[in-house]
Amino acid sequence: MNTDIPEYTSPPLNTSVAASDDETGEINYIYRTAYPLNVIYLVIGFLGLLGNVFVVVVIFSSKIMRIHRTNIFIVNQCFIDATVAVFLILTTIFENDGRQFDASNVSDVLLCKLWLNKLWLWSFLVSSTYNLMALTFERYLAIVHPFVHKVKVTSGKLALTLAAVWLIGPLYNMAYMLPSTVIKQHGNCSVYSEWPSARTQNIVGVVTIIFQFIIPLFFQIACYALIALNLRRRLEPPASGHDAQSRGSLVSPTGGNELHNQNISSALKNIIKTVFIVSICFLFCWTWNQIYYLMFHLNHDGAASFSSTFYNFTVVMVFVNCCVNPFVYSAKYKAFQRATKNLFCGTHHRLWGSNSSEMTPT
Repeated sequence: MNTDIPEYTSPPLNTSVAASDDETGEINYIYRTAYPLNVIYLVIGFLGLLGNVFVVVVIFSSKIMRIHRTNIFIVNQCFIDATVAVFLILTTIFENDGRQFDASNVSDVLLCKLWLNKLWLWSFLVSSTYNLMALTFERYLAIVHPFVHKVKVTSGKLALTLAAVWLIGPLYNMAYMLPSTVIKQHGNCSVYSEWPSARTQNIVGVVTIIFQFIIPLFFQIACYALIALNLRRRLEPPASGHDAQSRGSLVSPTGGNELHNQNISSALKNIIKTVFIVSICFLFCWTWNQIYYLMFHLNHDGAASFSSTFYNFTVVMVFVNCCVNPFVYSAKYKAFQRATKNLFCGTHHRLWGSNSSEMTPT
């Protein structure tokens, strides 16, 4: 048995580092992170933890902000991302030290299957993505179908949605990460290496990319596109008074229509900026690593290089995306900026006025 396992850099998302066994010819995948990457991961983890906690404190400091349903999703996003940051810190500090494991020892099996494969880190990354989807859908209902939103989005359904978001990542990842992580006969904790067949591994790889990347990306793009189209339709000048009434144009007898259109226009620009930032950040931060993940499952001979500088960049960007997501959604609101001023300056700023469209225009 080859006991001289080289130092490898971090594994790709939901995969691990390859180390061959000279006696059996098997490929064992063992987590081992280089020291410079450990430092980077710790910095990202602490920044993510502090940043998300800061957003939660600001929102809860404002009575109006903390009761708004959109901000409830933002707070939930922050809690999930803060959890990701905590697991990033802990898994960086307590990783595989290369020791031998005993397959008959329950504690060794649990350590291998529940910790060394970084199950919880990747699981809550998926939960974070699906919370973004839930937040996007809530905004879509509030803007495009305000009456449905008012009737259907109840406190009970909101609580169930938030709970489901926390569960969806761990449940999905456990389904394939637990059985594919095993202790080999020579005592190595090998992650994502035990598959019924190569075809099964290919299918799992493709389905996982669709589940954690393709579906969330196109779902958000579709929702925000519909939001933008709906707001643009409201801004179009009506052909007649009857058309205005049928299309829901809010014409005020006191001349408030122009001001209303200005508010809608401001909201439209905000939605366009939001979908652009969210889509670009999510796409840029996740695409590279997902390509590596697909290569890993489709090319079992190690075609994907896990030690290249570019590969390490893909892993870092996934973690960075989790740090910036809360700010992408919360910093676009002037109410959040004013609540921050209230918290630190002790001044009382009006969170939004009667004509404001800073939150969810309907």
